[in-house]
Amino acid sequence: MNIPSGQRPPGDELMAKYGAELFQDPPCMTVSRLKERLAQWDALDQHFTKISLDYAAGMERRKVLDERTRWLVQIGQFTATRSLGYLEDTLRAALQGGLPAREALEAVLLCSIYVGIAPVAPALDIFTRVASDIGVLAGLRESQLPLNAHESQRSLEAERKTWTPEEESDPRREPLMQKYGWQGISTGLKYRGRHHLRLMEHHNALDSQWAGIWLKFTYQGMYSRWVLDDKTRVLCTVADCVAAGDAGNARDHMIESLRLGSTARELMEVAFLTGVYFGMPRMGVAMRLLEEIMREQGRIAELGSPPQPPTPGQKK
Repeated sequence: MNIPSGQRPPGDELMAKYGAELFQDPPCMTVSRLKERLAQWDALDQHFTKISLDYAAGMERRKVLDERTRWLVQIGQFTATRSLGYLEDTLRAALQGGLPAREALEAVLLCSIYVGIAPVAPALDIFTRVASDIGVLAGLRESQLPLNAHESQRSLEAERKTWTPEEESDPRREPLMQKYGWQGISTGLKYRGRHHLRLMEHHNALDSQWAGIWLKFTYQGMYSRWVLDDKTRVLCTVADCVAAGDAGNARDHMIESLRLGSTARELMEVAFLTGVYFGMPRMGVAMRLLEEIMREQGRIAELGSPPQPPTPGQKK
């Protein structure tokens, strides 16, 4: 909906109507974009406009996640769900706010693992346009990884020292390394432990040619880029999976995220942010998964010792 400029309320009038606090923490957008959205939505339903934007802005003010992490989480979620308007708004706010363009781009690219390349392609179109407008596009060429990423700096001898005795002695590891190369297997051990060996054993039995192609893209490729630190990358992965409705992978990566240093409160904040933009059902699923994990690990007090959550549709 495009409102003729002469019919739009002026910015000071909107600020007086909806409160200056909203303009101090505009949710996933710049102040100028907030004024445009307010002008549009105000003409449709002022009550919904106020409560919905107050909800989103209230989450921005919580600061459980630092600003950088929150931006990266939201860029990934909007990419994964093809929420292209929100993606553009968030990219503009984040890049103008100082988020490194390379990190913002990585949040987009990581989505290719869990939702595929199809949603990433239009997101890259938007990223290119926004980065060009802001003047950070040219710098990305200089900061690119080489074609072989970090492989020339990696050492099997050095990485072998990081394996646990169980990983070192697992009879599946050496044959898998001989067949598929050590880099993807070693990266998998770093992040998933022996679960990675079980996964590769399964994939190898299904279709060994496909298993090799898959391993090279995921673990040897995307998970070995190291553009983002491990904690941030996996927290973004949790957010992508939750937004996309992938409960199984969300649960696995929540466990991994906790192991890499994320707090239970940070993971809960990802769930809460998901509720703002993708609805209460997906937020509820994420919260049930997180509570289940924390109970299993004997750490439920880190979430405030809540009672057992009700199941969907359960009556008192």
